[in-house]
Amino acid sequence: MKGQPTYEELQVKVQRLTERVAYLERLLWGGKRDKKAVQGPTLFDELFNEAAASKASAIAETVEEIRKEAEKRRTAGKKKPGRPERYLYMGVPEEWHTEYPSNVNLDEYDIIGKDVERILHRTPARVWVECIERPILRRKGQKDLPSPVILQAPAPVAVLGGGHVAADFLVGLLVDKFVYHIPEYRQVKMYADSGVKLSTSTLNDWVHKTADKLYPLYETHIDDILQSDYLQVDEVPWRIADRPGQSCRHGYAWQFRDARAQSHGTYFYYHKGSRAGEIPRAQLRHFRGAIQTDGYKVYDYFESVTGIVLLTCMAHIRRKFIEAQKSHPVQAANALEYIATLYMLEENLRSRGASEEEIRVQRIEKALPVIDAMEAWMESVQYQCTPDDALGKALEYAYKLWPRVRRYADDGRYLIDNNPVERGQRPTVMGRKNFLFSQTDQGAEDNAVIYSLLGSSEIVGVNPLKWLEYVLANMKPNDTEEELVKLLPYNFK
Repeated sequence: MKGQPTYEELQVKVQRLTERVAYLERLLWGGKRDKKAVQGPTLFDELFNEAAASKASAIAETVEEIRKEAEKRRTAGKKKPGRPERYLYMGVPEEWHTEYPSNVNLDEYDIIGKDVERILHRTPARVWVECIERPILRRKGQKDLPSPVILQAPAPVAVLGGGHVAADFLVGLLVDKFVYHIPEYRQVKMYADSGVKLSTSTLNDWVHKTADKLYPLYETHIDDILQSDYLQVDEVPWRIADRPGQSCRHGYAWQFRDARAQSHGTYFYYHKGSRAGEIPRAQLRHFRGAIQTDGYKVYDYFESVTGIVLLTCMAHIRRKFIEAQKSHPVQAANALEYIATLYMLEENLRSRGASEEEIRVQRIEKALPVIDAMEAWMESVQYQCTPDDALGKALEYAYKLWPRVRRYADDGRYLIDNNPVERGQRPTVMGRKNFLFSQTDQGAEDNAVIYSLLGSSEIVGVNPLKWLEYVLANMKPNDTEEELVKLLPYNFK
């Protein structure tokens, strides 16, 4: 008579039953594509498991080496806790005065030392009106002549039509709205506190007229960004309230970021809110180089374009496995561990200032084996879930992008993820939460102009206030392309 099964035998049986249930669930509830394409447990499952275990064992030493370097880096980088004892300032005016003890005859004392305290102050913003008188002069003795000599100083060049507002005021208006996310109606209240009564419509009109003035510079900026050979591309939703009596519709702005180490910045492009693939195809029709994107299907087109290397974003893959943690905690944890190892390697290389060639070599020697081990692991667990659950979706997303994942190891300049371009969207997201929507497509296009130029100022390390004030004061309607290039944020630096 056969004895009771061992614990190990029961484990194997449970595993096989789990796989069978997952397979049957796919047949019952999966879509047509899943029913046709997905196979159940096969005779080769053990081979997949063995391959995954073999690759995991092969990279164990590499993983341990990466972790030790990361731990050493973190330990060296730890700072002592505590609040800062002083603040730093640069370019801020200083006002000095000396305080002596009261009721003391200083002639009876020698100064043998001194203490200096620095106390930070702030006064409200100063809003003022410049009144310019331009006397009309006539040469003396020519009063009765039919054509006397008449002279007058030329009128100041208006930044906008009408000449009622100066460049410095417009700069403050735009930076407050597009950098610090202060809606126009709140700015109206701020100016009222300073004694100036303005309407929201007036400020809005000035914003859009300034965007019109900057549009030639925006076009030049786009041409400059597209000269890069490495771009990151993404889309961001913007709300458009152009349907009376209905809720806002979702439009999309496209962002193209120069991802080189010496980046020239970024630009947003909005066309009727479209998220269709024709937008990036048109924008990048002459581009040759590397494009890094998420897994949105419209980017698949660039796989077949000669001269373009299509990269993907590991952060998006990681998010999918994070979403799978609730339903498949063990499997998701395995995936996240592989990905964490890749990020540890990147941070190690960054912290020691590795050259582009060293980064490329290290990725080939250390990152690619980890990527191959993760791929083998994914093959071994693909039948433990249905296509519709979170793990199934994460695996499908990763599989589709896996060839693009490996390509970041080909060049030390390439990044592991698309995070920089997503960080560039934060001002637009914060703005969306504060001033909610654009009333027209034209308004959204104007926003794209200003977000592009001010966002690029931040990327290249230029003070947006100083840069924009210089541009508005010096940009002329008949500027040539060469003159406009000199005004770009990157060249201003």
